[in-house]
Amino acid sequence: MPSSQLIDLSKLTPPELLENLEYEQILEQLKSKLSELVPDVSKTLELESEPLTQLLNTFAYHSMLLKGRINDTVKGNLLATATNSDLDHIATRYGVSRLPEESDERFRHRIQQAFHSLNTAGTAESYRYHTFSADSRVKDVHVTSPSPCHVVLTILSHESANGIPSDALLNKLRATFGLKADAADTVSDVLALQKVRPIGDRVEIVPVTVKPYTINARVQLAPGPGKAQVKAQVLANLKDFFAQTSVMGTAIKRSALFATLYSSGVEDVVLAAPNENVIIASHEVPWCENGIAGLIFEGDV
Repeated sequence: MPSSQLIDLSKLTPPELLENLEYEQILEQLKSKLSELVPDVSKTLELESEPLTQLLNTFAYHSMLLKGRINDTVKGNLLATATNSDLDHIATRYGVSRLPEESDERFRHRIQQAFHSLNTAGTAESYRYHTFSADSRVKDVHVTSPSPCHVVLTILSHESANGIPSDALLNKLRATFGLKADAADTVSDVLALQKVRPIGDRVEIVPVTVKPYTINARVQLAPGPGKAQVKAQVLANLKDFFAQTSVMGTAIKRSALFATLYSSGVEDVVLAAPNENVIIASHEVPWCENGIAGLIFEGDV
């Protein structure tokens, strides 16, 4: 769920509170400190079989475990690194709760957008927040306003391989924004819906437009052992590429495909299709119709 307004938490510098977990470094610090206090034991500590050396090994191991526990505690209190129930507790500070089957990554992004819940869905950001908060099946949403008071929400879903949302999901979103006649049965329901959608906005909810493409590539493996591992790595890289580009507005560039297919152990790549960059509009999503079946490996795999 990309948003230019959100801070990329993955690019934040690790906090200085995190401790170094190098066992050998901790052990050397203990030996150095003991040698400083008792110079006569320096020779003794050079022998791994000495009980004193073994005792310092034990101290170093437990010190590393303690530092690791402290690191986990620090990470559990940061939005960028908290997971599971730790992330749930952080979300309570923002008045947000996890949706059924919502992943940590999706929940983390939604927490970042929580301040947009303080307003009705009048801005693009607040429309995005209320859409994501309606159902965890929403993978992405594109918000546009073709004319004053006319808002179009284009929905990308986790439900299908190509991202097209089901009718059930679209109907739920329409109910969320008060677009269905049966969405509000009481006065309180009407007032609740008005906190989500401004009275004057005409909201239209539509499925994403899928732009299919195919991949046709020959991957020449370099001579030598380990070809099966090289093939497995190339296939894994391509699957990651499909996952990373299956969001709205992401162009499929040949240069990126070449970079994905080249790996250690690959001698050459001939990319026949796509024969040019696949341009994707902001309301479209790319979808590779033949997936990894479009690769042909040469070189006695």
